[in-house]
Formats: sequence, C-alpha cells, structure tokens
Amino acid sequence: MQAIAKARYVRTSPRKARLVIDAIRGMDAKEALALLQFTPNFAARLVEKVLKSAIANAENNHHMNGDNLKVAVAMVDGGPMMKRLRYAPQGRGYRMVKRLSHITIAVEEVEPTGKKARKELTKTVKSAKKAAPAPAADTDTDAKGGA
Repeated sequence: MQAIAKARYVRTSPRKARLVIDAIRGMDAKEALALLQFTPNFAARLVEKVLKSAIANAENNHHMNGDNLKVAVAMVDGGPMMKRLRYAPQGRGYRMVKRLSHITIAVEEVEPTGKKARKELTKTVKSAKKAAPAPAADTDTDAKGGA
C-alpha cells in the first residue's frame, strides 16, 4: 500500500524541481529527507515538505512504520503557466512565462534492511555456529598406527 502526498500549483518550474526529485526517487525515506535538507536548492524545500507530508500520511492514516518507508513514486508535472508582459525597447513587449508545477510523492513500506537488520542476522548466524556441536575426533588408535 502506498501513502501519497501532493503539492499543487507550486511556484517553481517543473524542470528545476525534477532535478531534485530524480535524486530521491527509490531512496529510503529518512535518507531522502537528509539529502533534501542539505541540498542548496529552492525546490528542495518544497519537495522536502511534500515528503514529510507523505511520511505523516503513511504513519497516521495507513499505520505504517516510519523507519521502513521508501520513496516509491516521485514525480513533477507541469501546472498552468502565468503569462506576463515585459516591456522591451522600441514599443515592443516580450512575453514572460512563469511556470507552476504539481509535485507528487508516494511512499511504501518495505522489509527492514540496512545495518540494523544485518547486525541481527549476523548475531543469529554466529550464535548458531557456536551452538553447533564440534565434529567428533577420531579415537581409534589402530587407524593412527598406535599399539
């Protein structure tokens, strides 16, 4: 099951927001938040806000564990464009297009992996090896050549 969060009509161009979204697609949710926090980009603040909302939706509405979340879907679509006029020389007017975007992020719960899961697995393997009986030593003296 996926928990979805959307931010619509965001005042940033979709092209600039896609640069940030491509960096976090498929990542662990906590790692993605850390990456967004240290990305020096205006769009990163907006994407971080949507990701936090998706995580909160997963925990509160779908009762998922926040530590096991992964960014399943992350996309930016173009919204409507605001067309403005910029005055230009010789009586002309240049058109300015101010782009809007729609940011969508979906998170899903995955099996716990990482250092914590690996540590637990290695502990079980080591304890299983210690608990296994040692192979019996050959006690036959005739086979060794003794009298």
